[in-house]
Amino acid sequence: MVGGLFSACLDIPEPPGDTPKITSVQVLVKQFDDTKGEPLKINSDEDAELIAEVNPDKFKNDIKYFWYKGNDILGKGMVYPINSDDMASSEKIKQNIPDKLVIEDSENNQLKITFQITINVPPQISTKTKPANGDTLYGNTHTPILFSWQSSDRNEDKHLSHVLEIDGIRYNVGELQQISQSGFSEGKHTYRILVEDSLGDKDSIPEQEFFVIDTLETK
Repeated sequence: MVGGLFSACLDIPEPPGDTPKITSVQVLVKQFDDTKGEPLKINSDEDAELIAEVNPDKFKNDIKYFWYKGNDILGKGMVYPINSDDMASSEKIKQNIPDKLVIEDSENNQLKITFQITINVPPQISTKTKPANGDTLYGNTHTPILFSWQSSDRNEDKHLSHVLEIDGIRYNVGELQQISQSGFSEGKHTYRILVEDSLGDKDSIPEQEFFVIDTLETK
């Protein structure tokens, strides 16, 4: 292999002599049983793995792998595990999340690649919503019912998008955190709120139910 500094996915020139021919190498993120390449993003709530992938795959067991943060080596092996504790604070992220991979062949030839991991704190929805779970509301099909909730994201620069699901029908309401809706017949109804940030991480509340008593019918 020919030494050098490259990005997270690159082509390597023809190696000399009998050195194994590695045509490309990249770093992947595995989380939620899903493996993805660039952009490299990790949800801070769940454990994850960084995986070194070389091509051709048949040489993967003939190579040594070293994971670095700057000049400090953090681990060895094809897979680098990251648990949620490693992402609990900005200081831990600085200490525990690699930004460089060095691979080495049997002849001590090295290839260095750099990469950047985005650690994303997922959004959250408060469990206090309106209507509250189990509420009984009075009105008729013309009476507007207020749905309201509070969502937040510690990554303040991330825009949040909301979905209000009423009786199984989804309404995209964007960045709104309250909306009035009418047309409810007497009886039980259900709703829930889903939120997603600009990096694709999500949160939701369990399905809530409320009951409508038609004031016109009771007269």
